[in-house]
Amino acid sequence: MRVVDLANKHMPFVTTCTHTDDTSDERDELIRVRKKWLRDTMKKGLKVKVALDENQEPLGFAHCLPIELGTWGMSGKDLMTVPCLTLCYQRVYDREQGSGAGRALMEAVGEEAQKTKKGVAVLCYDNDFWFMPLSFFKKLGYKEVARRGETVIALKTFTAVDLPAMHTSQYTFKPVPGKVVVDVFWHPMCGTCISEIMNFRAVCVEFGDKVILNEYNTGDKAVLDKYQISRALFFNGKSRCWGYEAPRDEIRKEIKKALQEIS
Repeated sequence: MRVVDLANKHMPFVTTCTHTDDTSDERDELIRVRKKWLRDTMKKGLKVKVALDENQEPLGFAHCLPIELGTWGMSGKDLMTVPCLTLCYQRVYDREQGSGAGRALMEAVGEEAQKTKKGVAVLCYDNDFWFMPLSFFKKLGYKEVARRGETVIALKTFTAVDLPAMHTSQYTFKPVPGKVVVDVFWHPMCGTCISEIMNFRAVCVEFGDKVILNEYNTGDKAVLDKYQISRALFFNGKSRCWGYEAPRDEIRKEIKKALQEIS
């Protein structure tokens, strides 16, 4: 196994978030949005590390992002961040462990960070879910420096650096009389977010002028800095989250419920 920088031949694996066998109608749009974010952000300093197996097939990847560009859930300076570290989705679903790909990817991130930064910060989770588990990063020498519930900032430094700060929501609901206002915060880095906003666009239009859909693209650093939210869903100011992308039938239920409440 070896780790390389993202090349064009790895784009299908990375842009689909490893779901290369996806044949859904939304796949092409997801790829378009992800690819644009990747190419635009790579011009500003993003690196993407890709782990390859002995047959040179991709096993997983890591976004290696300067924190100053705006990252998931936190702010800071002089640090590299990893907003997403993942293996091929089938390996994740099967709970396969011990490949060494995750460790190799984070070692490559560390080597990249040492060129220009003072450390690496990750937003991770103190639970047994597969995505960005704190237990994994602790094994690599990362230390907890901030926490809100199960969400943790873990940090590994090469030299002294100011600690990153966790984002605190600055969202305020702005009601519109007689309407259901749906506020969706989504990030073009995240395949789940992209699928989610496509679902909201498709469903909200079904209700005509009864529903107002406000989209907040948090890949725009000005939007991220203003609201300090990477991903969130609000129906008339009430937060709702499914973890995975919001299903269309569930979005309909929430809108119908909100319509009944204002009728």
